[in-house]
Amino acid sequence: MKLKYSFILLLFLSFSSFSQKKQKELFSINDSPVYSNDFLNNFKKNRHQAVDSLDDIGSYLKLFINYKLKIKEAKDIKLDTFSKYIEELKDYKERLSAPYLRDKEVTDKLVKEAYGRMQNEVSASHILVFLKPQSSPKDTLLAFNKIIKARDLIIGGKAFNEVAKEFSEDPSAKQNGGNLGYFTVFQMVYPFENAAYSTKVNDVSKPFRTKFGYHILQVNDVRKAKGQVEVAHIMVNNKNENAKIKIDSIYNLIINKNESFEELAKKTSDDRASAINGGKLDKFSFGQMLEDFANVAFSLKNENEYSKPFQTQYGWHIVKLLKKYPIDSFVKERASLTKKVEKDNRSELIGKSVVNKLINEYKIVINDNALKQFNSNEWKSNTKNYTKILLTVESKDYYQKDFIGYLKSNKYNGLIEAFNQFKEGCIINYYKDNLEFTNSEFASTFKDFKEGLLLFDLLEKRVWNKSKDSVGISNYFIKFKEQKYKDKELNNIKGTVINDYQNYLERLWVEELHKRYKVKINKSEKRKILKFNNSKI
Repeated sequence: MKLKYSFILLLFLSFSSFSQKKQKELFSINDSPVYSNDFLNNFKKNRHQAVDSLDDIGSYLKLFINYKLKIKEAKDIKLDTFSKYIEELKDYKERLSAPYLRDKEVTDKLVKEAYGRMQNEVSASHILVFLKPQSSPKDTLLAFNKIIKARDLIIGGKAFNEVAKEFSEDPSAKQNGGNLGYFTVFQMVYPFENAAYSTKVNDVSKPFRTKFGYHILQVNDVRKAKGQVEVAHIMVNNKNENAKIKIDSIYNLIINKNESFEELAKKTSDDRASAINGGKLDKFSFGQMLEDFANVAFSLKNENEYSKPFQTQYGWHIVKLLKKYPIDSFVKERASLTKKVEKDNRSELIGKSVVNKLINEYKIVINDNALKQFNSNEWKSNTKNYTKILLTVESKDYYQKDFIGYLKSNKYNGLIEAFNQFKEGCIINYYKDNLEFTNSEFASTFKDFKEGLLLFDLLEKRVWNKSKDSVGISNYFIKFKEQKYKDKELNNIKGTVINDYQNYLERLWVEELHKRYKVKINKSEKRKILKFNNSKI
């Protein structure tokens, strides 16, 4: 599949369609018009590409006509109706539409926010009261009242860590008093990150909700971020009774005997996942690693510097610094941050912004009577009375049965929430289904892929499969031996012969297409095009 898509992308370099501002016919194939702007836009895009036969605009026109003839045949033999083609096209359309479901302005805002936050690390403690996303109003109120009570005690003067041990439902709070240590952007769920970066040092946030439940947090400190480090380590598990003696002996071999850290890691480290790579770990920022380990890793100054043995809750370690990665400029960090933003749960804000814009743009009609019918739970056992139109987005109707399907396959908290989610889904689906007709950029790219996919399947049928015929290859070699392959044996140059044979088959095929289809060129329009100076196109 990747090979096929790569081939189609190469076709985009050669034949890419754009919207026509002026519909001037350049030529027609069996009375189907092809326009000058379509051709000129292709030529402008590709004349600087290192592609054979693009020496001048006239030779490119011949290539372009041949391309259009091939697409014409593919449609005539109905390759575009094959289920394989339809499925591949559907898959590509889904992926192609993804960027159009993101609000660029919101994305840019979130990327800039993330870059600003990554300059600092926040140390915070928190109290959590568990609450499932689909909890009942009663359970929600109980959880909220509990977190409010905890906050009131802290505001009243009681120590945060003591209240955390008493109230927090985070199991670790009993030991650490709710202290999470230092963290930076993307290391907490977005609502938690927001609260941490908007609360002043020593202040306690107001209650806020995440997918885990209700929280309050206290910011203990803010410091400049340390970037990332890449290290290797050797670990001796705490379960080893002689762990301290063993780690000291390994350290002695490294420092005094100059033995290879990497080889010792492979032989002796109890962290077998990293041991096979000489102890090497993926690069990490401070908050991504156990704090005791991170403190030592970030304290090392120079590459290839070793730490002295130190202990964490997992065992004894020796760390070797491989490389430091300071925070780079916004320009250099932007692409990476954009990917993280789009994968992170904050991406919901991007999609929500698009939905809100579409709600204001589209004509949306809700059948209130059809919706009220769901107040009864009859639909769970008997759907025969649920046949009405429930929702209309522009010209597209969605029926009660569609909503029933949604209710049966999704989790929701109440009918209103479920309907709002269903409505938003319908709006997005309508938008995606009609992108081809409302967005010229999308339409152009999608048209290119449709034609490229057709041409791939057609070339496979008319050229590539035929070129696998050993008899055909042999006959071709014999026919052109004196002209092209004199004093050579087929087995020694078979790859070259097969390539030549494919070109030969394609040339015969193009000649056949010109005989079968009527190509009529608008001579006056062609003259205008041929007069263009390439530098002005």
